[in-house]
Amino acid sequence: PKCTDPNNAKYKSSTCATRKSVRVSCEPYNNPGTAVDTNFSCGDGESCVNITSNDAFCVDDNSAQEWGNNHDPDKVCSAPVLLAPPHESFQLVAGMTTYSTTGDPIKVFELIAIYDDNNFDHAYQQNNHTFTIKQESFSKNMNFCFLAHSSEEVQAVASLAYVLM
Repeated sequence: PKCTDPNNAKYKSSTCATRKSVRVSCEPYNNPGTAVDTNFSCGDGESCVNITSNDAFCVDDNSAQEWGNNHDPDKVCSAPVLLAPPHESFQLVAGMTTYSTTGDPIKVFELIAIYDDNNFDHAYQQNNHTFTIKQESFSKNMNFCFLAHSSEEVQAVASLAYVLM
């Protein structure tokens, strides 16, 4: 996402406002700390995913992992994804965001990424989780998972991204 208002041209951060929109926070270069938020819609066939702690992107649904719990309170997971090593000047990062059926972000009991070797990354009581893939996990498979701990229907979208170090 980028800042489109010339008066508030310095990018500060972004987050998923809904499954179909990104909230971008921008501020003037000459007056830091006075951020202005603007929502941008994702395109058709895209969903918003928080990829780093400060950055959200609209990701093509065909390249993202999408899954739901069908009211199941237990752990549900995406299909496995292969963790391809990045080019030397990049980091491989991952993010997942959970939504209600209305497309609003919804907190779940636990968000988990489980690797082939049973190592994992996780976060409690959040609607998104972002993390850097460690080098020892390259060339392994990983599943994105969440545990709702309620019978409420939850949908999730997850993606991998390469970011410049």
